[in-house]
Amino acid sequence: MNTRETPGLISTALRDYFYLIRRYPRFLAFGMLHMFYSGPGEVWTVAMFVPYVCASFGLTAGGFGLLFSAATIISALCMPLFGPLLDRYNLRAISLAVGLLMTVSGLIAASATWLPLMFIGLLGLRLSGQGLMNQIVGVSTTRFYGAQKGKALAIVGLGFSIATAVFPIALALLISHFGWRNAFLVISLSCLVVFIPAALALLKKTDRFQYPPGKDPDQTGSEPTSWTRKEVLRSPFFYLALPVMLLTPCVNTGLIIHLGRIASDKGWTMEWAAACFVVSAVCGRLGPFLIGPVIDRFSAKRLFPYMLIPYIVGLLVLMLSTHPVAAPIWLGMSGLAWGIIFLTMSALWAEVYGVKSLGAITSMVFSLAVLATALSPALFGWLLDHGFSIDDILLGAIILTVVVLILGLLAPTPSKRVMPAAETLDKSGCPHGQSV
Repeated sequence: MNTRETPGLISTALRDYFYLIRRYPRFLAFGMLHMFYSGPGEVWTVAMFVPYVCASFGLTAGGFGLLFSAATIISALCMPLFGPLLDRYNLRAISLAVGLLMTVSGLIAASATWLPLMFIGLLGLRLSGQGLMNQIVGVSTTRFYGAQKGKALAIVGLGFSIATAVFPIALALLISHFGWRNAFLVISLSCLVVFIPAALALLKKTDRFQYPPGKDPDQTGSEPTSWTRKEVLRSPFFYLALPVMLLTPCVNTGLIIHLGRIASDKGWTMEWAAACFVVSAVCGRLGPFLIGPVIDRFSAKRLFPYMLIPYIVGLLVLMLSTHPVAAPIWLGMSGLAWGIIFLTMSALWAEVYGVKSLGAITSMVFSLAVLATALSPALFGWLLDHGFSIDDILLGAIILTVVVLILGLLAPTPSKRVMPAAETLDKSGCPHGQSV
């Protein structure tokens, strides 16, 4: 890129960001709300409860790892059943259903005195939070904003970064003052009285944003060519690109669920490690804001393998250092990597495979991502129980990340040509004629 073009690119990107915020404030707030409420199902929220759940139910670290992995696996298996609904039904109905699922799951976890009930509560939180909230945002934002999807995904991702900063610290305080059961109760009630009313208020029944392609009663014209889920499964590109999406949540989940062991081995306090999630939140949002305009200009297809480089840097710092500053560097690089990977891969599937069946396709991808997060807690726990150190695990993770990066670089361009967006774009690259 010519360096003389850089100031112009920056000013154009800033103008486009402000344009999106001014034109679609409700739709962007809808996405941010869902990204924030993915927090109750994310690993860094569950990690805050691990010592207390283990003490209450007589579980070892390995036992909880198995419980968590089983809940996550079942959650992953449910995801492909949900995805096609995003291609058929409006977002208001889907958000209401997911909000009710999270509310009930939080209540079950708060009141459980029997281990199978605790398992059901965790399963519901993982499915509704980590799985469905993220997928609603990825599908709705990518299919609506067309050539500006990178910037739009960066904006709505603010909700996830706020959740990353808020949940660990807030839950640590709630648990210490009111107990872990009441902390689950707060999550449940918050979803009922905040998330559900806000989600319904932010979308009108007439908003084209909430309708999948071909389901908007006011939409006219033909649909662009898109891949079906069966066609995607026959595409070599999918299998070489997919590991880029799966690796970071897999390794991160395994490391964070054993955050207490990492802190102990490195000589850090748990409070220091939890506080460093703020750095993860900041970096996790800064990265997408920077990479969004680049993706819109050069395409996710050209860039996606390189998104793993910051993650490799973070793992190397954690493996090689015991200094307290290694914690914010590791978590900062992890947040940065996951932020840009989530954005890039969400844009990638739409670029390569179209948007008409995007819900079905991404439900399969998210299902595999959730399944990947189920494998590492039990695997890492087993390795730790059998004499392997955290640094041994980190070395293996670094090698695996490099291999996945190379596979992404080797991924062949799919042979079936598709259009990347379902909407007609105006001169700024935004959807034209949308109902706001």
